[in-house]
Amino acid sequence: MSVQFVTNAKGEKTSVLIPYKEWDALNKEREELKHKLQEAELSLRYKQAFKDAKLFKEGKLETHPIAELWDEL
Repeated sequence: MSVQFVTNAKGEKTSVLIPYKEWDALNKEREELKHKLQEAELSLRYKQAFKDAKLFKEGKLETHPIAELWDEL
């Protein structure tokens, strides 16, 4: 990767320049990772929902009336 740094008068790095093709590739990779993370989070939510359903069925999880949930909104 060919990276260039822009510096201010004090020599401090203020910006980074990379070729567009490399930027585009990095951006696509970031989007793919974001999508995979969203899928993993959704999978965890489903797993938790099934665990909660099992606990409810076993009488180990307390439920709340729907009216109570509406009041919280």
